Amino acid sequence: MKNQAFLLKFSVFSFVIVAILGVLMRYKIAFSLPFVEQKHLQEAHSHFAFYGFITSCIYILVAQYLSKTVEVIQMKKYQILIGVNFFASYGMLLSFLYAGYYWLSIIFSTIALLNSFVYYFFLIKDLKNLQETSKIWFLAAFFFAVLSSLGVFTLSYMMASKNVVQELYLASTYFYLHFQYNGFFIFSCLGLLFYHLKEKGILISSTESKMIFWLLFIGCFIGFGLSVLWLKLPVWIYLVIVLATLVQTYGVFLFFKWIKNQWPKIKTTTNPLQRFVFIYVGFAFVVKILLQLGSVIPAVSQFAFGFRNVVIAYLHLILLMCVATFLLSQVIQNFKTSPRLNTGLKYFLLSVFLNEFLLGLMGIFSIKYVAIPFANEFLFGISVLILISILIIFNTLKEKNN
Repeated sequence: MKNQAFLLKFSVFSFVIVAILGVLMRYKIAFSLPFVEQKHLQEAHSHFAFYGFITSCIYILVAQYLSKTVEVIQMKKYQILIGVNFFASYGMLLSFLYAGYYWLSIIFSTIALLNSFVYYFFLIKDLKNLQETSKIWFLAAFFFAVLSSLGVFTLSYMMASKNVVQELYLASTYFYLHFQYNGFFIFSCLGLLFYHLKEKGILISSTESKMIFWLLFIGCFIGFGLSVLWLKLPVWIYLVIVLATLVQTYGVFLFFKWIKNQWPKIKTTTNPLQRFVFIYVGFAFVVKILLQLGSVIPAVSQFAFGFRNVVIAYLHLILLMCVATFLLSQVIQNFKTSPRLNTGLKYFLLSVFLNEFLLGLMGIFSIKYVAIPFANEFLFGISVLILISILIIFNTLKEKNN
């Protein structure tokens, strides 16, 4: 795809901005930053992380997949959609920093949302006649992205009508987050992983792929119920949610069983750092699934949603340690390798792990309402290390020779 390297590098530049916002947030919490509104900073950080880096990476990498697998395709429309996403992302960044939720930030958010609908429409059209393993994963990913918008529309309606029902507000928020994190992001990453391994000659059978896919799809679709167990749900609905969670867990088991069987081939086609990234992301994914499985216990679910540190640790586990790390590694595959680039990636992996470890400790200690001394200062230092590592990666991305 034309200008592919530029677009990928620009997505990493967006990641640099996400990291800068993270540093500012941590500095304000640990010390003071009186001229910046914390809520506006947080909203800019979360929206820009979602669209400026994660979604832009997925758009570019899926477009790259299409250019390699679909014989006759017009790629110009995808370049336009990627450009629109960047435009809306940077619009959200500036408008949310300026005043949080107001008419301009809502306009940019709406543009980004509608843009995803158009991308999904073209994706369905262009993949119509393709027979390839990753196809169903990408179609499901964008289906979940569109589905998640129902949460946004509900929130917008409540805010516009000034009739906010607290339980519906929370449920709509979790609806959006669930189908973004566990649907759009995770399914996109799995589709990219299967194709990445296929390019290395590591194939999964159609039967295995479909079995894993449907188990995870059903689990994700019904698994939204895990986010609203605090509601007074009928027993039969609770049992359906538990069953769906077990189904998804079994799907993940089959996926890792297949990875284990293919590991000798993976070892011969990847370098040690690439394999470590696989293990690193896989570990984060397993922890996410185990925590998700544990949350079917009502007491555990109430605890998880009752402590802010636990929620933040869980979201960072999925978004940063799992999804962002995997996507960053996929982006790096498109550029020349160098010792400095590998060093930047190693620093990134270390700093993200330290961030998650400390957030996890804070979550555990919050059970007894015990504060970890200088935790916010340590988190600020870790956020600086994350920023430095991404800057090193960005500055060492060199286009491969054709």
